[in-house]
Amino acid sequence: MLTDQAEKLRKLADSRRGGARFIAVTSGKGGVGKTNLASGLAIAAADLGLRFILLYAELGLANVDIVLDLSPKCNMSDLVYGKRDVFDLLIDGPGGIRVVPGANGISSFADLDVAKRVELLHHLHKLEHEADLIFVDTSAGISGNVIQFCAAADEVIVVATPEPTAITDAYAIIKTLARTEGTGRLKFLVNQVTNRVEALRIAERVVNVSKEFLRTRVDPFGYVLADPHVPVSVRRRRPFVLEFPYAPASLCVKTLARRLHANPKRERGGFFERLFGFFRRSKAS
Repeated sequence: MLTDQAEKLRKLADSRRGGARFIAVTSGKGGVGKTNLASGLAIAAADLGLRFILLYAELGLANVDIVLDLSPKCNMSDLVYGKRDVFDLLIDGPGGIRVVPGANGISSFADLDVAKRVELLHHLHKLEHEADLIFVDTSAGISGNVIQFCAAADEVIVVATPEPTAITDAYAIIKTLARTEGTGRLKFLVNQVTNRVEALRIAERVVNVSKEFLRTRVDPFGYVLADPHVPVSVRRRRPFVLEFPYAPASLCVKTLARRLHANPKRERGGFFERLFGFFRRSKAS
């Protein structure tokens, strides 16, 4: 049965070469503004003409309605149990993006049998040609689910703030991904910094330590300034790039979006094949 399910996924993948570039957005700890940034980057990139899907890979809760003021009628748990098709989940979000809500009632993909995992991936695979870029917004931390989604992506953006604990936890997830076979390019983004000098200093430290002790390349992706407009927009349940388009944080995010727009093509193929491989190995262990 496992071989049949794997072959089903491979055939689907062979028929859909090309497609979207997958970028995982993750963090070592919560509270660093990861989901806010992912939403803002997606909206800013869509404004530049890219077709963008934001996929919430957080498990146990589906909080997209709070972040983007949406009211999803279903989420990824409905895919797992065969209640919906993925296009039933795909909802229009603000600023021209489309959103796939996370899962409710599933604490871990490791809790799912192989058939349910393949069913989920079979559905998600249909999204590859619906977008130029797909952000996979993971949970925070270094759980198996987070590492699997990150390692399968074309690249990973690790988000941290200047707080020492956030930097330490970001390094921990970089360390784990560096030891995970097949991980794509790693990038580091500093959020809520006071100024450019502080951002460069933090990024340089993380890049150099990763190179020296992990023998791993981490590229600085940029920074977003601390901005009082951001918490205001959160309370209003509006993305800050739309609510305050000329605020310092919004201008930073738009700069980062232009970097995504400059290179929208995927750097390697096989996101779902790799993800299936991780799921299969974790089940076997």
